Amino acid sequence: MRIDRLTLHHFRNLHGLDLRPAPGINLVAGPNGHGKSNLLESLHFLCLAHSPRTRKDKDIIAWGEEAFVIRGEGILGDRPHTQSVEYREGGCRVKLGPGAGVSESRRLGDLLGHFLLVAFTPEDLDILRGSPQERRRFLDVLQCQHDPTGLEILRRYRQALRQRNAALRLSLRPEEEDLLSAYEATLAQAGVKIALSRLNLVRKLAPLAGEFYRVIGEGAEALNLQMTRSLGPTEDPVLLKENFLQKLREKRFQDRENGLTSVGPHRDDLLAFLGEKSVRDFASQGQKRSVALALKLASSRLLEEASGMPPILLLDDVFAELDAGRRERFGALIAGRSQVFIATPRREDLPFAVDQIFNLEHGQAV
Repeated sequence: MRIDRLTLHHFRNLHGLDLRPAPGINLVAGPNGHGKSNLLESLHFLCLAHSPRTRKDKDIIAWGEEAFVIRGEGILGDRPHTQSVEYREGGCRVKLGPGAGVSESRRLGDLLGHFLLVAFTPEDLDILRGSPQERRRFLDVLQCQHDPTGLEILRRYRQALRQRNAALRLSLRPEEEDLLSAYEATLAQAGVKIALSRLNLVRKLAPLAGEFYRVIGEGAEALNLQMTRSLGPTEDPVLLKENFLQKLREKRFQDRENGLTSVGPHRDDLLAFLGEKSVRDFASQGQKRSVALALKLASSRLLEEASGMPPILLLDDVFAELDAGRRERFGALIAGRSQVFIATPRREDLPFAVDQIFNLEHGQAV
C-alpha cells in the first residue's frame, strides 16, 4: 500500500503541489511555517476524511479561495487506486477508483478504508491526558478503517442522539412520549453494535500495545487497556439492548433536567494502566509518550493483520519529542515496514536514512 503521486490545490498554503513520493521513507523538510505539517495534514484528510488539527474543514481552504482539492494515486495490494476530494463550504465531491471505474459521492466518509493510515503527532498525548472523547475518537477512527461499515452505525447513533437530546428539551404531551421511545430504539440498536465493536477492538489492541510498550519504554510495568461498559457486563446483544433501553427510560427525568442523554457508548472511556496505576493520573510524560506510540504502533499492526498490507505512516515532528533511547527503539520498529512521511525541522533527529526528501519553500517543493 503506497501513494505514488500527491497533488494539492489551495490546501492551506499549498497550491499547485505535485509530489512523487518514494515507497519507503519520505522526509518533508523546510523552514517552520512553510507547510510541512500542512502536507501531512492533507494526507490525513485524504485517507481518514478529517483533519487532526481542526473540526472546521472550511478553515483548511486557502484564504480567498472557494475550495481545496487533494488527489492521491497509488497502489493497493496489486492494483492501482486513485482517490480525490474537492471540498468547499457546504459540500464536497469524492472520487474513488482508477480509470473508467471511477465512482463519485458527496460523502467524505467514503474516503475511509482504502489508503489505510496511522498518524503520529505530538498531540497524541491527548489520547491519554485529554477527555474521554479523544479516546473514543481514536477507537472509532481505527474501527472505521478496520471495518468501514462502522461509520454508518456511528452516523445512525449520533443522529438518534441529537434527536433524543432535542426532544428532551421540549415539553412533550403524554401522547408524544412515543417520539422519545422511537429515538431510543434507534439509539439502542446502534449503540449496542458500537459498544461491542469497541470492546472487541480493545481486546485485539491490548496485547499488541503491551508488547510495543515493552520494547519502546523498556519499562518493568505491564501496559493494560480496558473499556468501560456503561451498558452492562454482558456481551449478549439482546440483553445489552434491553439494558440500554431500561437505562434510558430510568434516566428520562434526569436527562430532561439536563437536556442531554446521560448513558450510552458516547459516555464510555478507554482506560490505560501501567501495572495497577492509571496512565492518565500517575504516568510520567515519558511514559505517556511511550504508551501513545505503542497505541499507534498497535493500530498499524492491527490494520496490517486485517488487510494484509502495512498502512501508510505519518510522523509529524515526533522524534524531537523522544529521548535518544526511545528514538532509536521507535525508529527500529517502523523502518522498512511501510511507506512513511516524516515532517521534522531537524534531520539529525532521525535514527535512519531516508529515501526521498521534499523541501518546502512557501508552499512549493524545491
